[in-house]
Amino acid sequence: MNYKIWMMFLGFLFGGLMGAAQVSGQPFYYYKGGMQLASGSYFFVEDTRSFYLTNGLDVRNSRYGISVDFPFIVQNSPWISYSRYGGIPTGGPQHESVGQHYGRGTDQNMRGGRRQHIDLVDTASYTQSGFSDPSLFLQYQALGFESGTTALYINTSIKFPFADPVNGFGTGAWDMGVGGSLSRRFNTWFITANFMYWHFGDMPDLELNSSLNYGVGIGKSLSGGHWLLLGSLNGMTEIIEGVTPPMSAALGIGYQVDKRRSLNISTTFGLSESSADVAFGVGWQVKLN
Repeated sequence: MNYKIWMMFLGFLFGGLMGAAQVSGQPFYYYKGGMQLASGSYFFVEDTRSFYLTNGLDVRNSRYGISVDFPFIVQNSPWISYSRYGGIPTGGPQHESVGQHYGRGTDQNMRGGRRQHIDLVDTASYTQSGFSDPSLFLQYQALGFESGTTALYINTSIKFPFADPVNGFGTGAWDMGVGGSLSRRFNTWFITANFMYWHFGDMPDLELNSSLNYGVGIGKSLSGGHWLLLGSLNGMTEIIEGVTPPMSAALGIGYQVDKRRSLNISTTFGLSESSADVAFGVGWQVKLN
């Protein structure tokens, strides 16, 4: 992966967004945040429980969006590494064990047609907390700024490797992605679809494959738009060789408190061994101007 090309691409996109801002009027600023509790065994013998607290700033107008997120994590094992789209079961400081267990082309860890889970060093008294890798997200609305019923966006994101991978709060490498999203409204109903191609930086003894993240959702607004119901399905292609990639289903409710504030809650269920078994989240957004 040529990082200079990625940085040049992001620079051009950022410049385009700034140009769009100048012709699209004054931007709006939002403070956004969220909390999530997640629990799962993934493909390890013991469960990992994670608490994610994210705070960020979002700048938007009718055609562009720029946001930055700063996550804080409390976790009872170092085995799950944080990424913008959730945890990846890399094994953290023991990622070499994951690489050896799921080596390319090996079937030595299957018994009776069932996969054997990895038994890493016990971390019953491990619980650690700290900041994870911040990320930058850029969005440009390519189509649909007038009708509002259909919208097509071009998206890109970059995760900065600031966190120590020993604590399980990151992989110690750059992650970069580019993709798009589409939404279509039918009166009070709407559908969404999105995809993003991610390049994940490798860990010293574990190769992480580039992956396609995808998602679809259907929602309905109620009470004149004050309430929103949403169901979605999200997944990725293979990240760790030989491991079923992440996939999950989610149900959410959003509430528009007033013109400036909104809240949402969600429940997510893991559908593969690379996803948390269950997660509960709360999010909020406040318009600042």
